[in-house]
Amino acid sequence: MRCGTKRFEITVEKDNRIATQEICARNQIDARKICRRMFGDDEVVISVRRKK
Repeated sequence: MRCGTKRFEITVEKDNRIATQEICARNQIDARKICRRMFGDDEVVISVRRKK
């Protein structure tokens, strides 16, 4: 884990299903990048919210 990381809740649509994932990242942009790297480019990121 890097310093300054926060938890983000990401809602993703893939194969006409909606899923929610929790990712640790520094900001929303990094959270989107990590999500794309893990699951591929074919999924659509619907929302990224900081989890408190």
